[in-house]
Amino acid sequence: MGTNNTGNADCNYCGAEFRLFTIFNRDMQGLARAWKRRHERACAKRSPLQRRKWATPYIGKSRVDSALVIDLSHDGFKL
Repeated sequence: MGTNNTGNADCNYCGAEFRLFTIFNRDMQGLARAWKRRHERACAKRSPLQRRKWATPYIGKSRVDSALVIDLSHDGFKL
């Protein structure tokens, strides 16, 4: 079985997408899930306004620009 050099995980609270890629022969799925779990511990306690403030640096960035993609139309961001 070969390794997958990409990883993808979505936050259950705000829908933030963690997308990782490497040129090396490493499985990135575990790292993506670890980032998601770390993010979710804080995200679960935030209000939609606090989530919007946290997401400010990532707003408008595409999958090409950032490993973290935010969709402000997700229910977790609605005020």
